Amino acid sequence: MKYYSYIAVFIFALTISSCGPNVVYEQEHTMGESWAYDDSAEFEFEITDPNIEYDLLLTVVHSPNFSHQNFYTNITTTFPTEEVFTDPLSIELANKMGTWLSSCDSEECTLHLLLRDDVKFKDVGTYNISFVQNTRDAQLKGIHSLKLSLIETVE
Repeated sequence: MKYYSYIAVFIFALTISSCGPNVVYEQEHTMGESWAYDDSAEFEFEITDPNIEYDLLLTVVHSPNFSHQNFYTNITTTFPTEEVFTDPLSIELANKMGTWLSSCDSEECTLHLLLRDDVKFKDVGTYNISFVQNTRDAQLKGIHSLKLSLIETVE
């Protein structure tokens, strides 16, 4: 009888592990020592079905010694139709009391930011999303990387 219990637990665990989010695109851009004005983090992905909804997730990895509560970036989206839209975004890394909103260890902090949820891309083709830092610092120190993830949502 014990044998059947182990098989049931194994099948249940296998079923749960296969039900995770469907990440259809994920790319990381590493900044190095600092993020210069002219260094854009570029992400390019294909949309093949305009009826699918996605969550657009940005992961920011920064130093626990980052000197600002937030930083500004311009997000430029280029559509397959060659239309281009640029929007400013303030990325909040800490609350008003100075406590990091990200999870930190001694080396780095990681913040997961939902940029858009349940978004549909109306055109089939190649999309390009780029991030350019837009702060007072020509060389923004302490931002290690940006990662963009496109996750298919489940209805």
